[in-house]
Amino acid sequence: MIQPSRLFSSGLKAGHLLGTTGSARSPVTALEYDEVFYQLGDAGGPSPIPTLLIAVFDDSGSVTGRGGNDPLSKRYAEAKHAFQVVAGRGSPRELGAVLHFDSPCRGDVAPAALTRRGMAALRQGLRFPTDAVGSSSLEPSLRQATQLAEGHPEHATTLVVLSDFLLLDADPAQVLSDLVTFPGDIHAVVMGSQVPDGVLAGDITVTKISHDSRPGAVAEALFSSLVTHRPGSSAAASVEDS
Repeated sequence: MIQPSRLFSSGLKAGHLLGTTGSARSPVTALEYDEVFYQLGDAGGPSPIPTLLIAVFDDSGSVTGRGGNDPLSKRYAEAKHAFQVVAGRGSPRELGAVLHFDSPCRGDVAPAALTRRGMAALRQGLRFPTDAVGSSSLEPSLRQATQLAEGHPEHATTLVVLSDFLLLDADPAQVLSDLVTFPGDIHAVVMGSQVPDGVLAGDITVTKISHDSRPGAVAEALFSSLVTHRPGSSAAASVEDS
């Protein structure tokens, strides 16, 4: 279980902006719970090795606000679809977890098996948390993700951060440096914003989701990381990676 005593508080902080922010979060959130269906490729068979995928969601105003980088919150519906496709042919040795920039919050989900039964827990995190304030700080959830990875040393871990990376951490450069040293694979799904070259450095896989991306691009990006270790799998290649 995620231990609240080991979590770090988060909130909006002034200054140190990496980019610009959007407006406050839109109160229209009904579409967070929509069902969506996309052809994502072949999920293959269960991984022969233990795996852990940690998805971290940015719910800040620059993402969810009116005119933001995901104003209708379709990223949650798409992420849920990607998880469900894999869980339909999943295994108890494959785990998924969900964190939010507002960690600790009610939307955080400890590692659960990527199976139909495990999806019941994961779905609780695939929505805007009821107690979120819309933090733009990555550090609290990154620390929590690192704790989860270190607590599962036998698992091949992948961290997927879905954010516009307009960070309001006290020291964004240090946080991004810490991201590079995460004990596992790192996949940055950049929502809408144009992150300057060199900001996401190292061995980080970057997928850019723009306003021109077709529906399903977020699901495809997450799916590609979910099936990395699954034999016989093939992910759609319609999103822009760099």
